[in-house]
Amino acid sequence: MRRGPTPTQITGPVHIIASPYKTGSTSVGKSLIALGVGRREMQHDGALLKEIKPAARRFRKQLQGTPDFRAFEAAHKDEVLGQFKPLVAKAAAYDIFHDAPMGHTHMHPFLRKIIAPEARFIWVNRDAEGWLESVRKWETSHPEIYRHHGLWETDPDARIANRLAFWSRHHDAFLALAEAFPDDCLELQWNDLKSYAALAAFYGVDAPDDAFPHTNAAKN
Repeated sequence: MRRGPTPTQITGPVHIIASPYKTGSTSVGKSLIALGVGRREMQHDGALLKEIKPAARRFRKQLQGTPDFRAFEAAHKDEVLGQFKPLVAKAAAYDIFHDAPMGHTHMHPFLRKIIAPEARFIWVNRDAEGWLESVRKWETSHPEIYRHHGLWETDPDARIANRLAFWSRHHDAFLALAEAFPDDCLELQWNDLKSYAALAAFYGVDAPDDAFPHTNAAKN
């Protein structure tokens, strides 16, 4: 049987939780299914992340300074779609992205909006103290992933400064996308994850009576 050409974009509505790790992203993903707006979550794919990382890093450098989306798309759309064909080939079967490589902060939001033009982006703000403590626990319990985990013991101030700068940089990128696509971007507060209300309002659907799902709550 002859197969059609490999797609270069993800078509149709998809949902990307774009805030950093340890911001309730898995719970938000589950809630989208409960709301009936999403169907299938893409799980963490470390091998795919490794494959696309060089291109993602190169484009991130080009995108420093939160440039205009339309200008970047006009200049680089074909290049972006060519570089991320392996991602599209695997991600096209899903519509909820809350982990690497399409979720969180592994790719600049401009890249993801070019790859998935109908994507909606969700950012969850968490108080700095709670987020940093969760990150500390996560990184020190996964030393094989986070090479700078030791700084939490040897130089915690440096690690805290690094993580706060990381947060600010990616939040600025999200805000740049929200400026171009205000109807496609939702910024939630941590307390919003106590109910479906904010997400239901964003998607224009009724909130279910069930409790909001809290996945990995013991690890937060």
